[in-house]
Amino acid sequence: MRDRDDDDRTGPDQDLARLAAATARLDADDRFTAAVLRAAAATSDPLARLAAATDGLEPDAGFTDAVVRAATAAPLLPARPAIADGIVRSGRPALVVTALAAAASVIFFLQTQRDVDSAIMASVEALEASE
Repeated sequence: MRDRDDDDRTGPDQDLARLAAATARLDADDRFTAAVLRAAAATSDPLARLAAATDGLEPDAGFTDAVVRAATAAPLLPARPAIADGIVRSGRPALVVTALAAAASVIFFLQTQRDVDSAIMASVEALEASE
């Protein structure tokens, strides 16, 4: 049976799994938590008010273990879709938009060419009339 660290995870995922295993038995010191809450309560920050309001709350002893168990038992997330998937998905609409832009470009060219031809003919006629 394969270990979860030996599967197809990327480097950062493997590093996080190793750190989770190494720190699974660590518990926060209550003095540290109290010091952080006191420092937060000394400011007028909304988070400080929240920290002061929840100062008396204590975590359940099994909470940390439950979180670690849930995190290590969670299935791996599926791989992010590749850029080719996005290209294939947006290919048809992009092709339609490109075809419409090309058609509009041809129509604009023909209209402009007709206007240029009319302007050239008018100047040629003016030259012929002046001779």
